[in-house]
Amino acid sequence: MNLEEFLKTIYVGDRFIKSIVIDSQKSELKIQINLISRIRSDDGLWNFYNDENIEDGLIVFTDVETFSFNPPGIIPNDELYDWEITKLTDDESEYEIVLHMGSYNRCGECREVTLTLNTKGVYLEDPLNPEVKICN
Repeated sequence: MNLEEFLKTIYVGDRFIKSIVIDSQKSELKIQINLISRIRSDDGLWNFYNDENIEDGLIVFTDVETFSFNPPGIIPNDELYDWEITKLTDDESEYEIVLHMGSYNRCGECREVTLTLNTKGVYLEDPLNPEVKICN
């Protein structure tokens, strides 16, 4: 399953970002969400399917070449509500992904933060089984 197809199986609506971890040695960027669900229906909708939920799960982007936050200096702490995927190579081995996330400040004001990254892969990680890469 390629990266685009895999991301279509992930549901994170009405959930929030707990942390973002950059592992320089592994060239990985991990986004921890309070709850990740999977989309397994033929219609491509979540349909409240909860059998594969991952509490405090991580979306792990691998072989990350570059990343940037816009605007800089704001920490995403709310919903990851959309992503855009652009193939950078014809063989689907490298992608640019733009993640749209929310960030609330102490006054309760919400701002959008985008995270743009160049990556070659993605998998999910369950913190209860961190050695298992969930990639289907």
